[in-house]
Amino acid sequence: MVWCLSPVNSFQGAQTYYIFSAGTYTVGRKGCDISVQADIGISREHAKIVVRAMTSSGSPQQMSTGFLTDVIVRDSSKYGTFVNKEAGSQKVKDLPDRQTNLKIGDLLQFGTAIFRFSYVSLIFFIHGSKQTQRDYSLQEAISSIGACATHKWNSECTHVIADEFSSVTDNLIDAISEKTPVVHTNWIKVLAEKNIRNEFPSCSLYSVNLKLEGETVELAGPEVRERCLDRHTFVMGSTHLYKFGANLQLLLRSCSGRVLTVNQFCSDGPSSPDGANDLVLLVIPAGSVKEFDCSRQLSSLSRVDELKLVAATLSGYLDPSIITAPSIQVASSNSTDETIVADSDVEVDTATSNQVALASQSEVIKQEEIPKDTVSMMLQKIFVPSDKMETATTVEKRVKDDEPETSEQQNSDIIYSSNLIVRDLNGPTVPQSKSNQKEVNFKRFRKRDIPSGNSFRDLISFCKDPYKEADQESDLREFIREEKKRKQMEAVAEDLFHNEKVKKRGSAKSTSISSFFRHA
Repeated sequence: MVWCLSPVNSFQGAQTYYIFSAGTYTVGRKGCDISVQADIGISREHAKIVVRAMTSSGSPQQMSTGFLTDVIVRDSSKYGTFVNKEAGSQKVKDLPDRQTNLKIGDLLQFGTAIFRFSYVSLIFFIHGSKQTQRDYSLQEAISSIGACATHKWNSECTHVIADEFSSVTDNLIDAISEKTPVVHTNWIKVLAEKNIRNEFPSCSLYSVNLKLEGETVELAGPEVRERCLDRHTFVMGSTHLYKFGANLQLLLRSCSGRVLTVNQFCSDGPSSPDGANDLVLLVIPAGSVKEFDCSRQLSSLSRVDELKLVAATLSGYLDPSIITAPSIQVASSNSTDETIVADSDVEVDTATSNQVALASQSEVIKQEEIPKDTVSMMLQKIFVPSDKMETATTVEKRVKDDEPETSEQQNSDIIYSSNLIVRDLNGPTVPQSKSNQKEVNFKRFRKRDIPSGNSFRDLISFCKDPYKEADQESDLREFIREEKKRKQMEAVAEDLFHNEKVKKRGSAKSTSISSFFRHA
């Protein structure tokens, strides 16, 4: 355990002091281990706290009810030191040897400054490799501060000591679920470096990286993990299906997540007020991807793998990329059953536009009830290339020969193939196989073996460079030629105009001179 002196009243420089090692600690106004600057009644060296042992033989119940410890307060001041002054106790200097043993909960008064004497229990759960568990320097550091160590997790443990890249186990998940700090082994060694402190070293500075099924997970602090699963509801099956069992539920709840069993979800659903707007996720056990595929209600839920969810919870961030969207249920065009459409690669092909046009034109033809022969011939002329016409006819004839004779007229589908073969809309359907009594779906998509005919070169074959506007260039050259000619004519006209003006000025001057001599 760690002995503690915490201020009860507010005074100048009031601080909490933690004692981590046996020894003698001075209390005074200046240059002392425990600094008290409350008033002038504090001597330069007012008292001494003598710690004879860091551990105690008393049980936690005894220590919480005023258990006598091996810690002594010795007065060396002028004005005296008091223990439980309000209870009418004597000054410490009036006691034999001017000292007394302290009990848990005693109030020590130095001048006007009052401290409460207590303890902080430290029980470390050592989680790591065998080498870490046998580290004698670590064991020595733990003993020097009066702490206890155990290799088995229990709820009384105050810290988890782990080395770097420790494996994630059920005990560790249980400890993290109870928001127990997990620190590196160096934290203990730093803690034991000083005999007295005002605060414990920050646990966040000594966080560890864990290993989960070969993947590295950076463990976040309890304050980061506390709300990381807020507004999320997780649907889980039986606990024996999951690697971490019931501890996984505790971990999710400790991070503000809501947990429902499959039976609870199927019967009630997340309809309660606290989970109405939650993102509902189905937790898939590790290695059991198809565990819940048989349930229609669960197939509409987004899914997340158990191990990925544990890693996200430990790191304090649930990445949306680990969530698998549910399959989309759509009605099939050939039966009343629902068809699951999963994500697949979309083949980019210019023939897709032909398929859409074929479907729309087929619907129009069906509504107008055009005769069967006319429909077949018209669609073949539109969609079947001329060099493949014989193949289309042969295949259609083979399909008709295989059809059984029946009076019932049913709607059939268009066969999408590389040759765009079209079947009659009002003809009988292709017989079904013995293994599947449902109507066969003839929608097939695959890449064509022949050019689509929709390339830019085929559309504008007369132009060598499709992006070069040849006609505009010729017009531009003609425009430049005409503009140049117009500017030349303007220049000639301007020269003629100026020459004519000069002539008029010259004739005017000569006339005035001749009239002058005439009058003279």
